[in-house]
Amino acid sequence: MINAEERSCTTRFELGQMFRKEDEARDFNHAANWFQRSAQQGYRRAQYHIGVMYARGVGVSRDHARAYAWLKIAACQGSPRARRYLERVTTRVPHEQHLEAQLLARSYYQHYVVPFA
Repeated sequence: MINAEERSCTTRFELGQMFRKEDEARDFNHAANWFQRSAQQGYRRAQYHIGVMYARGVGVSRDHARAYAWLKIAACQGSPRARRYLERVTTRVPHEQHLEAQLLARSYYQHYVVPFA
């Protein structure tokens, strides 16, 4: 039997979708967990979704710097949805956190995009 740690990034993403969408299985905390795991494997759709969840505070604590970072790397990988949402989130990042958000995005890119490119 394959354990959860051995699942592919798309399978993890699909589990996140299931927990986000399915009425009987809806659990935003679990959805965020699976999206985060998939996002850390470089999957841009998961990066978009976890970014939106951080922006809205759904399944995770609201954190505009993390939302910015996840959306930024998804946008850098060509996601038009992430690019559009990033524009909204950028205005919500407090001025004193802009540098932190940019550094976090750079770190995420190095850890969660470069190794999979």
